[in-house]
Amino acid sequence: MTASTAERTLEIEEHWIDVDGTATRYLEAGTGPPVLLIPGEGSVAEEWYDVVQGLAGRYRAVAIDLPGYGYTEPITDTSAAALAAFVWRFVRALGLRRPVLIGHSLGGAVAIRAALEQPSGVPALVLVGSADLGRAINPLAILQSVTPLGDLTVWLVPVLPGGPWLHAAVVALFGSFRPWRIHRAWWSSQARVLSTPVALETSLRAQRAAVGLFGQRDPVLGRLGELPMPTLVAWGLQDRQLPFWQGIAARRRLRRGRLVLVPHASHFLPAEAPEELVRVVRRFLAEVSDDQARGEWLS
Repeated sequence: MTASTAERTLEIEEHWIDVDGTATRYLEAGTGPPVLLIPGEGSVAEEWYDVVQGLAGRYRAVAIDLPGYGYTEPITDTSAAALAAFVWRFVRALGLRRPVLIGHSLGGAVAIRAALEQPSGVPALVLVGSADLGRAINPLAILQSVTPLGDLTVWLVPVLPGGPWLHAAVVALFGSFRPWRIHRAWWSSQARVLSTPVALETSLRAQRAAVGLFGQRDPVLGRLGELPMPTLVAWGLQDRQLPFWQGIAARRRLRRGRLVLVPHASHFLPAEAPEELVRVVRRFLAEVSDDQARGEWLS
C-alpha cells in the first residue's frame, strides 16, 4: 500500500459536541495541525468527505455542520457574522489551536469574517467559490430570495414523494460540472437532512438576508486587504452560481493571496473535484509552512 493510499483510507468519524448549549455535529479524521472545513449554504459536512480523507494524512481535518444546516441545532441569527462567531465558539469547545480555515460558498464568507475577527488565530485561509466577494450571483438565487419560490421549496420538498432526494439531485446537477463524482456519503446525508424543513428554512432565511434584488447584499471584497495571513482562492471555471472572476478580483485585493482556477468544475468544487482541491490545498499549506519555518505558523 502506498503512502497516498494509506492516507485516503483513514476512517472518518462522526462526533457531537455541545457549543454553548447548541448540539453540534462534525466529522473528523487524522492528526496534526488542525484544519477546519466549513460547508456551503444548505449543505452538510459530507460535502468535504473526500477532502477530509485527503488531508487527514498530514492534518487533523474537521468538517462542521453549521447551525441549522445539516444536523447541528439552529441558532437565532443565521448571518455570516453570527456563524463566524459560532465557529470560534466551536473551535474553543473542541480545543483547536490556530486552525487553518477552509470555507466553501457561504462557508467562505463565514471563514473570511472569522479571520477578520481574530486574524492572529488563523495561520492560513482557503476560500473555495466563496460567497460575498461581489454582487453577482445566479439569478435563480435572487428569485428564491425575493419571490415566493423559496417558500414553495421549503413547503414542497419534505412532503413531495422523493422530494429530499430530488432536491439533492437538483443541487448536485445545478452546482456541479461532474455530479457523478460526488461521494455517496453526501447524497444520503443531504437527503436525510432535507426530510425535515429545518435546513431549508434556515437556508431560505439566510439567503434572504444575504441576497436581494441586485444580488449579494454585503460583499466583503473591500476588506480583504485587512487579512494578514496567506490566503488561497480556489474556484471552478464552470461555476454557475458565483462567477470565477470574483475569485480573480479577490486575489487582487489580498495582501498574500494566491489563486487556483480548476477546469471542468463548477460551484460544488469540494465534492466534485476533491482530488484537485486536496492537491492544491496541500501544496499551499506546505509552502506556507516552509515560508514560516522559523516561526510557529502551523505549529
